[in-house]
Parts: sequence; C-alpha cells; structure tokens
Amino acid sequence: MESPPSVAVVVLDWNGGEETLACLDAVFASEAVRPRVILVDNASRESVIPQARDRYPTIDVVRNDMNLGYAGGNNVGLRIAREAGAMHVLVLNNDAELRPDALRELVAVAQSDDRIAAVGARILRHDDPARLWMAWGELTYRQSLVRLVGEGALDGPDYVVRRDVPWVSGCALLLTRAGLEQVGLFDEEYFAYHEEVDWCARARELGLRVVYAPAASVTHRGEGSSGGGRYVSRKQYLAARNMVRFVRRHGSLAQRLQFAAFLVATLPLQLLRRSFTGEQDGVFLKMLGVRDALLGRPIPRGDLGLD
Repeated sequence: MESPPSVAVVVLDWNGGEETLACLDAVFASEAVRPRVILVDNASRESVIPQARDRYPTIDVVRNDMNLGYAGGNNVGLRIAREAGAMHVLVLNNDAELRPDALRELVAVAQSDDRIAAVGARILRHDDPARLWMAWGELTYRQSLVRLVGEGALDGPDYVVRRDVPWVSGCALLLTRAGLEQVGLFDEEYFAYHEEVDWCARARELGLRVVYAPAASVTHRGEGSSGGGRYVSRKQYLAARNMVRFVRRHGSLAQRLQFAAFLVATLPLQLLRRSFTGEQDGVFLKMLGVRDALLGRPIPRGDLGLD
C-alpha cells in the first residue's frame, strides 16, 4: 500500500478562474516535492473544478455549499490533509504562484526544528517581481494593527535572511502537523483577514516558532477576492472587525488602550481625507466593522456580497 503523502497543498478558490488554474500549474511544477493537492471551491459562481480535474487527474477536489471565507474554506482542506497523514500543509492563495523550488525550501525549513509551527515565503509582486508584495509581518497595535514589512520595496539584502518573526502571510503559509495539533485550525470567526496573524500569535504564545524563509518565493497578484484593490470594498469592514477581535484576544491592557486611542484619533481624519476622493464609504465600512465586532453582531454577508 502506498504510504500517505507527507506534504499537502491546499488551494482555496472563490471565483478565481484562470488565476486558480495558473496557481495549480505552478504547484504541480514544484521541484523534488510531489504534494497531495487539494482544491477547495468556496461556492464559486463558475467553478474551475472540471478544468482542474481534466488537467490534473490526481487532484483532490471539494466544493463547499456556501462561501466559508478564507478561514473556513482552508480549514476544509486542512482537515483533509491531516486525515491523509500530511506532515506539512501549505496554504496557498489561488492568486499566487510558487517558484519551482519554493515548496522544497519551505519543507526543509520546517524540518529543521521541531518547534517550528509555521513557515512563510518571500512574496513578490506578480506584475513586478523585482518588488516585494511583503516579506513578513509585525504587530503595531496602531490603527491598522499590523505592518507589512517590505511592502512595495525593491527586493534586496534586507529581506533575504531567514528569521523568526511575529507572523507570516497566509498567501503562502506552510503549517506543520505538530503546529496544527497544538494550535488548531484557523479561527473561522475571522472569515477573512488577520486569521493568519491570529494563528501565528497563538503558536508563539505556546512557545512555537514562526519563521520567514526568504529562499522560498512566490509571486502574488493580490486583492482579487476583496474588491480588486479598491478602497471601498468588503476588506475595510472585515479587516476592521477582525482587528478588534485580535486585540481583544491577544492584546495586553496597554496594547488595547493604544489600539483604541489610535483608532478613535485617526478614523475622523481618514473620513475627512477620503471624502476628497469620494471614498468615504470605505471609512464607514471600517466603522461598521468595529461596531459589529464590539457588539457581537454577525457579518452582513449579503450586504458585503459574500453569498
């Protein structure tokens, strides 16, 4: 009997179309590593499952009955990977493309220390691979909660050293089996945005390591499911809502107060600035996200176009 695969890749699709197929092409072109590939369709209007099956007959496919978000959709794939015996699972955005040696490098870093729970890749812009989409993330507890280190910067020596970091992007996030067993799956209350920040924080609180591995690189188009990079989009609501959830869960009293102070001080200024460009509705979406998180209200799925 064939032994269970040691590496799995979970690709979550929601109306990704050709981008998702390009993502799968790059996964199957990975050097040295032959992963089990799990395509989870998050109730897309036009699923790419038929094309994916035709192109790659060995692929595992799941079609969710409804959009479960990034967290819930990827958890479907993570459960399948764990049940199949995978020792490492790469969660890969459908608008990202692995470089041929990226998966091999991520797995090698994960295997270098039993305390490593997550390994993140160096993420380059698909339209300009000489520039970073981001390297790793830090926590600021200011109005945006996080900082994307290297965002938009020219790729260079500042971003090529492997290091332990507060969090790495869910765009290309390798999770170890030991990490999943101790930390658990993504928190589905996040739905989308900051769920990987929360997962990494939970891992570090357990004494596990989160590692940035720059020798593994991917290219990323970015922002497809959130509104194509537009400011007035569902991202503003979801990110604001989830910042509040994160701060409540992980922040010290001082950090909570700092976050609240920055939020209260900057939202009126953002509203004023965005009103000059006609984008003030994006700020109102942020305010609604904060309000709903504080009051425990459900996500208005229909209003945000999530169904």
